[in-house]
Amino acid sequence: MDVDPLADVAPPRYAVESDDEDEYNPLSLKTAPHRPPDVNVEFKSICEIPSKRPLVVVSGEAGANWARVANLGEQRVGIYVNDLPVGLLFRPSWTNAIIVVSESEACTQLPLFAMNTYATAVIGRLEPTIVAILDSYPIQGFISPRVISQDIATIRYLSIGDKPVSDPGLEQFPPPNLLQSTTACLLNGLFLRSIGVNSSRDSAAVVLLPSQKTHAPPSTFREAGASPMFHEALWDRETLQKAHKRLFKIIGEEVGELRAESGIRPAKRVAVKRQTLGEVGEGGMYI
Repeated sequence: MDVDPLADVAPPRYAVESDDEDEYNPLSLKTAPHRPPDVNVEFKSICEIPSKRPLVVVSGEAGANWARVANLGEQRVGIYVNDLPVGLLFRPSWTNAIIVVSESEACTQLPLFAMNTYATAVIGRLEPTIVAILDSYPIQGFISPRVISQDIATIRYLSIGDKPVSDPGLEQFPPPNLLQSTTACLLNGLFLRSIGVNSSRDSAAVVLLPSQKTHAPPSTFREAGASPMFHEALWDRETLQKAHKRLFKIIGEEVGELRAESGIRPAKRVAVKRQTLGEVGEGGMYI
């Protein structure tokens, strides 16, 4: 008697006719559209908020390292997003520029959906005449036609406007490399403002320090001080000094040396009892 050894085996999938209704179709699932939360930007200060001056923005880990050795004095304005501190505004006596320390260790890191609103508010409120930005770029993700050693990675720049950066010590940050930070939104906002009706051509440039770390923007608001990167000295004093001089050269200023310190210390935050409604922070934050 012949026995079919495959008689009890299920037929292959392609041999079974099926109705479309039995098939899984991910497009048929009805899901509620994702809507990011509203973003509200507020400038809090007990003194007049300056505007129409050169603007220097130092952002993220590069800004945190630079701010520790820069004599910034007392904070004048707090820039809040959804009631969270994101930017600290200073007016030190050694420069004519407004300085904003953004998304550093004393502030909050912005998610992607909030960056453009924040950048637009900063540009619109401060109305800068020229802008210089300090940020960083990850060496591991940098695309170049030639091999670049991580030990000799260079300081790079991006610029828009009629005043390009002319410094033999800087190299461009060329395409297809991208910035995925608030810096990109600031540059984009300045460029769009410059092509508007009756608008003057804005000039802005970014000085980018090479970083050994790669950081993706958070999906929601996150206190920057919780990240260990802000408590490390990621660049030596010589590199920070070069970036410092080139940053202010963009806005046409010659500045002195960064203050001498025995190592880079974390920013100090002094909290006192709030006395006045609308007072920045907890009464005063110093870097």
